[in-house]
Amino acid sequence: MAQPMSATARPKGPSETPLTPLSGMPRRRARQLALILLGGCIVLALQIAVDMAVNDGRPTTTTFALPAVILAVALAAWGLTAAFAPYADPLFVAIAALITGIGIVLIRRLNYTYSENAIDVDAGVFAGVGGRQLLYLIVGVVLFGVFLAVVRDHRIMRGYAYILLFAGIGLAALPGFLPYSISGSDGSKNWIRLGPFSMQPSEFAKLMLLIFFAVYLVRKRDVLGVAGPRLLGVQFPRLKDLGPIVIVWAASLLILVFERDLGTSLLLFGMFLSMLYMATRRVSWIIIGLTLFLGGCVAIFPFFSHLQLRVRIWLDPFNPEYVDGQSYQLVQSLIGMNDGGLLGNGPGQGRPDLLPAAESDFILAVVGEEAGLIGLMAILVLYAVFVQRGFKTAVMSRDLFGKLLAGGLAFSVAFQLFVVCGGITGLIPLTGQTTPFLAMGGSSLVGSWLMCAMMVRVSDDARRPWQVSYGLQKTEAPPEFLAEQAAKRAAAEAARAEAAGVGTDDQVPGGDQPTQMIISSAPGGDGGGPAPTGSPPRPDPSPPPEGSPSPPEPPRTSPPGKDPRQ
Repeated sequence: MAQPMSATARPKGPSETPLTPLSGMPRRRARQLALILLGGCIVLALQIAVDMAVNDGRPTTTTFALPAVILAVALAAWGLTAAFAPYADPLFVAIAALITGIGIVLIRRLNYTYSENAIDVDAGVFAGVGGRQLLYLIVGVVLFGVFLAVVRDHRIMRGYAYILLFAGIGLAALPGFLPYSISGSDGSKNWIRLGPFSMQPSEFAKLMLLIFFAVYLVRKRDVLGVAGPRLLGVQFPRLKDLGPIVIVWAASLLILVFERDLGTSLLLFGMFLSMLYMATRRVSWIIIGLTLFLGGCVAIFPFFSHLQLRVRIWLDPFNPEYVDGQSYQLVQSLIGMNDGGLLGNGPGQGRPDLLPAAESDFILAVVGEEAGLIGLMAILVLYAVFVQRGFKTAVMSRDLFGKLLAGGLAFSVAFQLFVVCGGITGLIPLTGQTTPFLAMGGSSLVGSWLMCAMMVRVSDDARRPWQVSYGLQKTEAPPEFLAEQAAKRAAAEAARAEAAGVGTDDQVPGGDQPTQMIISSAPGGDGGGPAPTGSPPRPDPSPPPEGSPSPPEPPRTSPPGKDPRQ
């Protein structure tokens, strides 16, 4: 049978308080505002350090204007959250705004030293790729507010699960059917370029598919959790229940084959696998999923030179045969982080211009070179806190769909960050994934803020006061609410009994049913007193003395309309 799993965040023991009380969690608006202002000060200090290092110790007007615009956009996101999701976790927007601001400053700093399309230090706020990233931030915050205003309850998205499924499949598969001149980049096909417009559809497809995964696993959780054969101490599912994971596995391999996009393929399959484990809590699904994916990669490896090249670079990046060609990016990334050491070379004083794609795939290597290991760990801690609050939101959510949605979003951020960090440090082969909120790219930044909006919406529902709702919004009542309702019913029944003239102090339970009562006599009586007015006479409970005649039986009467002689 399926393992029980409550849809309500309940404590582990009876003495612990519930995660979300009936009165809701504190709104923390002032704390969120203080965190955003603190993040604005950090972005300002970073921008001053960069401009003074690049411009011979002289700040410019843009030095103060750029952090001011970033802070204004972050305050707008705070206002939207306070208006449409007042109970949401105060750290989501603050961390997202801080990481995005740091990314914009770093991207603009890289634009100073690049020989192609380089800009001056005193260029306008919206100049260069850094200015374009700032515009993407504004678009992302606008869509953030639109989502919160339109989707007032995350459970509404359950009604659009299959629409999002087909839309997500279409967006994820579209680049594979387009010519390489439109969709190609560094050997993979994961873009759509039409003139000045460019988009990476997988950033939005993963959010759509994640919503469908959550809806599907809510509906099929009991079936997928049914126990099957047991092997080496691990309980595996039944063979006939392997269909969903096989379908997602096949879709991931098709993306890998037709688009040569290892990162998107790995991310989609990893998200589904993690949400499947959250829904069923069976380790066997993890074993089956990893076996399927590794087996599929090994099977197609001999037929794809692009995948073979990435594996060769990963195994030996300093090989003289391709150290100046295919593995140049990874080698420069390792050299730059080694040169940064513990404290770094200082903002604006490194040589990230030697690293291709430093503003997108390798922006964490730039952080490691100029801010050192301490600065890089500070960025990773911000991501870790964001992910931790996401999983906490999943635990606190009152419905299973919210749990899976928040848990899947948190896992996607953690997994994507692991893939990026593993690629730039040589831990795993390069996958071409971007760092959420930090790296350059309109699709990545807008998609990250939409993801943040989903997290804020689920968090607001999980932390707000509990109330009865119906339809798609129906959730299981918390234990303290049920206890409160039981107390109210007991008080109402006692009031009705008192109004009917029946005393409650002299009632003694008796009979076979708990609702049968024996009314005692008046005070000082022996139980044989007269019955209350309006009640039938009560027989004497004492047995008759020996030898006395039995009381006569009452005459038998036949039902109306029936002859007694029959």
